[in-house]
Amino acid sequence: MNHVPAVVIIFLPDIIITTATMKLALSLALVSGAAAFTAPNVAVRSTTQLHQHIGSGGMADTRNPDAFADEDPRKSISAAPSFEEYLKSRAAETGGAPAAAPAAAAPAAAAPAAAAPAGGGGDVVSTLASLEGPGQVWGADGIAVGKEENDLKGYENFGKFHAALQSTGVAAELGAGPYTIFAPTDPALESYELLRGPITADIVKLHIVPGQIASADVPTADLTSLGGTPLNYRYAVRKHFVNDAIIGEKTFGPYSDYPMDVSCSNGVIHTVGLCFGFY
Repeated sequence: MNHVPAVVIIFLPDIIITTATMKLALSLALVSGAAAFTAPNVAVRSTTQLHQHIGSGGMADTRNPDAFADEDPRKSISAAPSFEEYLKSRAAETGGAPAAAPAAAAPAAAAPAAAAPAGGGGDVVSTLASLEGPGQVWGADGIAVGKEENDLKGYENFGKFHAALQSTGVAAELGAGPYTIFAPTDPALESYELLRGPITADIVKLHIVPGQIASADVPTADLTSLGGTPLNYRYAVRKHFVNDAIIGEKTFGPYSDYPMDVSCSNGVIHTVGLCFGFY
């Protein structure tokens, strides 16, 4: 038996409306309303990515592309300098620091002189007493006192470590050596005292390794401290670290960096900006 769809007719004054007509009108209204929210056709531009690594998040990793040489020099990528190295090269190209800086930076020329007695027979302890540390700039703090951010603020020296060697009796234990000293700057030890407590003999011995180790040999050397504690070496972000302190740290601006490979009669001194006791 065939089923005949029911048609309902609604009688209104002068108007006859069927259910089929109502459904058709409603469908048209819905379609036209949805079209108002549809974005117009926009051409999608594709991009071409060369030599880009896709990270775990699905984005191209462009933070530190590997250097490589291509037959076409335009496609080669050279190793980018660090920000500190860039600042120093820019200062060299422009003839050095701002006007007031040369006078303040003059002591930097004396840094080799401070190391000279070590090469002439000074031991590691006496060398630390006069060794000039890295030159530090004012940075943002200089604005409030009328200084440029790149103006020299001062040098971070090693008087506190030298005093700790004496007061803890570690200096008296050092003989002919040789020894490798990772000497922390005064601010580095001040931070440790503020956050951890006094500088003890054990903390001082953490910074002393038996044997003479050049900075270039630190990655492969036995870094067992004078107190018998193994130090931790790692390489990250193109820098060498021992107990989280950068070995061969650079400073901002045209001033002296952290002294490295300072030769002494009974060893060598490398300087660091972090106390090993924090590790």
